Amino acid sequence: MSTTVHYFGKIRNPEAIREIQEEFREIAQVSGWSHEMVDHVFTQEDELPSNRLTLRGIRLTLNKTTTPLQLTFDKDGYLSHIYYEKAPADLMSPLPQAHAARQVLHQVHTSTAARHGDSATHITVVKLLDYVKKRYVPNLEVIDNTGYWYSRDETVLAPKKLELAKK
Repeated sequence: MSTTVHYFGKIRNPEAIREIQEEFREIAQVSGWSHEMVDHVFTQEDELPSNRLTLRGIRLTLNKTTTPLQLTFDKDGYLSHIYYEKAPADLMSPLPQAHAARQVLHQVHTSTAARHGDSATHITVVKLLDYVKKRYVPNLEVIDNTGYWYSRDETVLAPKKLELAKK
């Protein structure tokens, strides 16, 4: 089981993306986290160059039990995650190329998941997002399935013990 923090918003200005990359690269190095600089253009079959999806920013991996904290932005400056997914083959099509696997691009808002019970990492993610909101993304919205983002009550992060009902 894991806890998930979804976050979305728009960076205050596109020039700040380079700034966030450099600042969080330094934070990752000092903290001992792995990181990946992101500056990528995604292409899809039969796509016009003007419709290409771009992604710029940085991904931070705080530990092995947490998905990366993605501070990556699309061409309009919105926090985004872009990925390829194999499209199901069109089995009804008479054309042989329709049966070949295609990849389809998807763009979604960003999120980070941590193993349930890893409260220290959850708190770190929230502190990092607090800083991102204060300095880079003033309209940052966060949905935290534990409720910690709103309450800052660490007891909501404690694992719950399951007990058998007495008959």
